[in-house]
Amino acid sequence: MDAPLIDQLASQWAASLEAWKDHLALERGLSQRTLEGYGRDLEKLADWAIAKAWHWDSLDGPRMAAFLASLAETGLGPRSIARARSATASFFRWMIREGQLEADPLSDQPVPKAGHPLPRVLSVQNVLQLLSTPGEETPLAARDGALLELLYATGMRVSEAVGLATSDWHPEDGLLRVVGKGDKERLIPIGRISIERIQKWIGRFRPMLAPLCDKVIVNHRGKALSRVAAWNILDHQAWVAGLQEDDSSGKKGGHRIHPHVLRHSFATHLLQGGADLRSVQEMLGHSSVTTTEIYTHLDISTLREVHATCHPRARA
Repeated sequence: MDAPLIDQLASQWAASLEAWKDHLALERGLSQRTLEGYGRDLEKLADWAIAKAWHWDSLDGPRMAAFLASLAETGLGPRSIARARSATASFFRWMIREGQLEADPLSDQPVPKAGHPLPRVLSVQNVLQLLSTPGEETPLAARDGALLELLYATGMRVSEAVGLATSDWHPEDGLLRVVGKGDKERLIPIGRISIERIQKWIGRFRPMLAPLCDKVIVNHRGKALSRVAAWNILDHQAWVAGLQEDDSSGKKGGHRIHPHVLRHSFATHLLQGGADLRSVQEMLGHSSVTTTEIYTHLDISTLREVHATCHPRARA
């Protein structure tokens, strides 16, 4: 294979991907995390095409079908493949607008059906068990407890929890202000028990770590806690509580308790307690109520209870 040609192709692909990401950031205002995810998906396409010495204008329907099939062969699931296809389609649309591509080679390729697996949810008893695990023997233990309390009490995303500023914490009003995806702001109510625990962390234990930032949750050096550190804290506390599982699949978070499990539990427990879907949507920060509807699932124990209570033959 001609090495200079490969180097030239790699340079062209890299320049186009960088220009496309700049377009997404400046004109569409996508977050850094979204840009990184899209970038990784397009890098898969670029690496695959460069290995075959193909320019983007050499791609057609059959070749794109082969690319999507290659993603499946690497072990990617339907949802990940669907996301990669979506990112690739966005890149091709931009290339057409820029005059660098005449037609979309993905136009006749169907979108993989990603399915909608039910989210993993903890029982109320298991959540209470988890929240009681850290204790308050040290400032870091109190910090861990405040973090878990914050995640479950508000349903915030982990990035929102670690980014929460002290100026956005309003215990006197029973509210906190969150800046979510797309820099959208929302107010989330928080209950008395959670307020007392988090306020105790802020007033008594947080100063012991000599905070160097304005975030509610800080690390042992007084700086803002990272998302990865928050994941690790929950992972550790779930193991200590005896709730953690590992399905040995090697997949990220395979059956393990992670921050989004507390978010799922927050939404599900609200709905089970009689909350309306629109209110839960607002607290979660979902732009569409259809995203929130996944939490209306009923588990088999609920179905058994309804059947036993309501069906004439069951009552008999």
